[in-house]
Order: sequence, then structure tokens, then C-alpha cells
Amino acid sequence: MHDFETSVKLHYDELTEAEQEMTRYILNNRELVSQIGIVKLGTLLLSSKSSVLRLAKKLGFNGFSDMKHTLQHSPITPMLEPMDLMGDLKQGISHMLNYSEQTNFQPFLSKLKNARMVYLFATGFSQNNYTKEFSKDLMINGRSNMLISGETNLALSIKSMSPDDLIVFTSLSGETPIIKDSVRNLSFKEIPIASFTRFGKNFLSNHATFPMFFEANDIPSPNDEVQSSMVGLALILDIVTRKYREFILYDE
Repeated sequence: MHDFETSVKLHYDELTEAEQEMTRYILNNRELVSQIGIVKLGTLLLSSKSSVLRLAKKLGFNGFSDMKHTLQHSPITPMLEPMDLMGDLKQGISHMLNYSEQTNFQPFLSKLKNARMVYLFATGFSQNNYTKEFSKDLMINGRSNMLISGETNLALSIKSMSPDDLIVFTSLSGETPIIKDSVRNLSFKEIPIASFTRFGKNFLSNHATFPMFFEANDIPSPNDEVQSSMVGLALILDIVTRKYREFILYDE
């Protein structure tokens, strides 16, 4: 089971505005919430017992008691100053390490090892750079793989794929329009998909057999454009590489 903040990040986009507001209250008052019952919390949220229970289940918990227990045992992330970029990086890395400790990678690692061929596809420039490193690391570990460049080559490659293969997508949003038809085709052919996207439900993770996530915080730039840090993608791919090496060396 993930900690409370990770569960919120994974399901936040599925919540209504009212439920998002309820979630923010819980995060900001976790000590109080961890000590009261569901009826009292419903009153504080200007809501009802059934609404609190529905929120808990939408966040992936079995019920209110399960959510409350997780909240009590989840690490507290300190609030950051808006421009504390180094603090933001430290927090993001810490969250990624917590996420990796709470995630069962075993089914993915098994498929990664036993797939007839592993295909890799990146949806952007930075994603492509990190995916090339991932490809190289897999090769070093004896796992042959093939990088696919461009949506046309992706569509052509799918024609020769089978359920014995595995395709890995790296994407920031998981909503890249040009790959959606290919992803639907992969699902139709029952070809296993692994996805690495930023936290939150998205098209790619919804279609993935093995959805995995990374932290991608927005950072300011001198020209007033907001950019997303891709350090989380590099970190999760490195974590997977290390876990794969452990898997083939010690878990067989």
C-alpha cells in the first residue's frame, strides 16, 4: 500500500473539485484527522459520512479505517518556500525513493526478463535521452532491446509484435496524441505495455499492463516559461535497472 500522499497523487485527477478540496484539508490537518471518526470528519468537511467513505475508496483504500491507518503512518512532507528549488529537488527525490519502496516491481521485472523482445519508445527529447541510457543499462545486464524512433516506425513495429514481447513507453503527461492509436492497437493485440509517466492517471497509464510513475515538478525559467524537471524519470529508470540486476542475480 502506498503512503497517503502517493495515493493522492495517483488518483487526484479522478476526484471532483469538492473531493480535491476535502483531500487538501486532510493533508493540511492530518494529525487531527488521524484522531477523529468518520462522522466528525464529515462534519468538518461540510460533507457526509458516505462522501468521506467514497473519497477513501476513490483514493484506493478499502475504507475510512484503512485510509486513517495509512495517514497515521505516512511520512510528513514539510512545506517548501515557493522558490526553494533545491529543497524541491530533495523532496522529489525523497518521494521517488518512498514510491519505489512501496511498489511491487516483481511482475514487471519478470516480464522484462522473459519477453521475447523489449521495445522502447520515448515521446520527447528528454525522455529519449533517459530512455537511451535505460536501453544501454539493459544491454549491460544482458537484456536485448530495441529503441523505436518516431510514430511511423512505432506503427510499423507493432505489426510484428506479439503478446510474448514487451513495449516500454516513457512520457511526461501520458497524453501524447500521436501515440494513442498505436497504444489502442497494442491493447487490442494484447501486447504487454509498461509506462513511465508523471504521477496521476492518464491515457497511457490507463492502458498499461505495468503503469509506473515519477515526480515531475514544475520549475520556473528566466523567460517566464514553466518547465518540468525530468530528474524523476531518470531516477525511476535507474531504480528499475538496479532492481532488474538484483532480480537476475539473486531472485532466480
